[in-house]
Amino acid sequence: MNAARRMGVATAAVLVAVVLAGCTKTIDEIIMNPSDKDEVIAKLLADDVAKRDIMTQLAAKDDTKREMAETLLGDTSIKATAIDKLVADPTTRTPLTQKLLADPAAHAEILGLLLADEASRKELQEALKKPLPKK
Repeated sequence: MNAARRMGVATAAVLVAVVLAGCTKTIDEIIMNPSDKDEVIAKLLADDVAKRDIMTQLAAKDDTKREMAETLLGDTSIKATAIDKLVADPTTRTPLTQKLLADPAAHAEILGLLLADEASRKELQEALKKPLPKK
């Protein structure tokens, strides 16, 4: 009876192991399943080392940098911060201003905003009265 019990326990253990082995997912299956992928990404982002590794890998190529920037700029909470950083950096401020002024719609909107605000209208009028500085 003792041998039969051992054999039954061993058989049950083998069956449980086989069932569990059949239920495991491969990494490809986890990545292809959006809910599992979100769980994996959330777990990785919880780890600070994984965050740095992921950001390093994402920022290594220009295509992924651009895609990441476009994704982040779609988020309105990050958009304001990104624009503030672009305007604060002197190397990006001038090209950004030139690009906005080159676009007729943006140019008209900027002029409209400047002329609509009483304080900026007075500053603009005073600036127009002064002669342009020589280059």
